[in-house]
Amino acid sequence: MIFVLGATGKVGRALVPALLDAGAAVRALTRDPAKDRIDRRADVVQADLETADLPALFDGADRVFVLTQGSRREGAIARAAADAGVTHLVKLSTTGVHFGQTDPITRAHAEAEQAVREAGPAWTILRPGAFMDNRFAWVRTIREENAVYVPEGDPASALVHVRDIAAVATLALTTSGHEGATYELTGGEALTTEQQVAVISEATGRTIKYVEEPETAARERMTRMYGWPAEAVDGFFALKRESAAHEHVVFGTVARLLGRPPRTFPEWARENAAAFASHYRG
Repeated sequence: MIFVLGATGKVGRALVPALLDAGAAVRALTRDPAKDRIDRRADVVQADLETADLPALFDGADRVFVLTQGSRREGAIARAAADAGVTHLVKLSTTGVHFGQTDPITRAHAEAEQAVREAGPAWTILRPGAFMDNRFAWVRTIREENAVYVPEGDPASALVHVRDIAAVATLALTTSGHEGATYELTGGEALTTEQQVAVISEATGRTIKYVEEPETAARERMTRMYGWPAEAVDGFFALKRESAAHEHVVFGTVARLLGRPPRTFPEWARENAAAFASHYRG
């Protein structure tokens, strides 16, 4: 039995069906089964990790995919999983740990990685870079203004497809030889944000404006349009400052492990072109 925490997140939504298709028995955690669309083949468990009896929650699980928020919580989860007899933990982290970033988000992942390593069961660490799915943040302004706004100096990024992350996680959870391994995961090429906008333009058949704006304007936009609290906005810009020098770095791990090239951003854009469908009238 493979227990997937974060089953309704970006990676979890791709991981659950990938594991099931690989023939694994899957337990998927959610706080609201009625709201969250999880593959019906999975054993869906309703629980809140803040209040659940963790040892009981992990009873019967052999391997666990670990993705939560906060290093303290992941440490408690790792220890509870060990106490319940779990044999392998696969932890989703970030490439920022590889590069030694010190922003709050990366520090929390680094601490959680250490907790997983020290818990007792075998472990595998997955460190993806920026997700292609992060570009869904552009949907609103594309649909309403036919434009994408990015902070000045936004770096080129080797964006990774969440299905590639899920495929590597599936490999680590269902086959041997990945114990004690740490895998950095990116796409196969780095694209500037202007190039990414051009790719979406081509996929949608429309010309989308690319606009760079000062950090102050970007901060205001995140607060006004997306309702981000100040702490989240600060964390985002701290992460961007730390990652700017190496977000373009391409790792060959996906191709090496999966025996095929990583999925490309044009593929992602074509898959999701309908999400950017416009009601913009000019």
